[in-house]
Amino acid sequence: MEERGGSWAAPMSGFRVDDFATEGPLLFALLSSAWEVPYSAEFTDQELTYSPLGEDALVRYQRTLIPTAEWINTHKPYLFFAGDRVLAPDDRLLAPRTDLPPFDLSLLSVLEWNGVDIQVESMGPQRLAHSVQHYMSLHLSGQQHFDVLLDDDGVNEVADLVGICADETDITITLVHCKYSHEPTPGRRVADLYEVCGQAVRGAKWREYGVEALLRTLYNRAVKWTARNPRQSPYLFGSIDGLYRIRERAPQLRPHINTVIAQPGSA
Repeated sequence: MEERGGSWAAPMSGFRVDDFATEGPLLFALLSSAWEVPYSAEFTDQELTYSPLGEDALVRYQRTLIPTAEWINTHKPYLFFAGDRVLAPDDRLLAPRTDLPPFDLSLLSVLEWNGVDIQVESMGPQRLAHSVQHYMSLHLSGQQHFDVLLDDDGVNEVADLVGICADETDITITLVHCKYSHEPTPGRRVADLYEVCGQAVRGAKWREYGVEALLRTLYNRAVKWTARNPRQSPYLFGSIDGLYRIRERAPQLRPHINTVIAQPGSA
């Protein structure tokens, strides 16, 4: 970002809200240690439009300099308002449903965890039968059909387990997040539940990125998993060829993404 002869990387520029009124345009400023440029954002019948209130700064983007207001209007940020409302980059105002209960308790299932060491989360390449992850792979595969069931456990994982099922019209991807118990017996501990719910929240990004990006990421991670463990396969069901064929069909299918959390310590 450049202004008055100086330049700064955009992430190094500050952001300051200049007006907290409940009506009128949104007023804010972009600033550095040497300069600040005020802007306004006004609602029209169709969109929110950003404009400079004076001389505009410039953004160096793809080897060219463009006005900052032009760059912001093309790459709109998320705006967070009072009442947990969010204005998305596509100018949709998202508001929470206050008429719904916090969580539908009918979605919870109590499992027996027979033969499971609830302090062992990952089955690893050894396929540890007493792990939470291995138990869930058997439990879910007994409950529903998967064309592909992947062990994606690891750094930057999509989920501990990912199940994929595709038919002529739809593709359903189930993200399974597992978490071990901090203690050898269940104890209704907030920390246990908080950690696995945090994983699920991070996994929600795939609804925005899309199924094609999700499948591409899974495919690349499975290739790397096999390279690290040449005598094992990350595919609990299906194969790399099956995943590739689903990837080819995915753009023509209606997507569904389900999330499952498994936490034996918080029962």
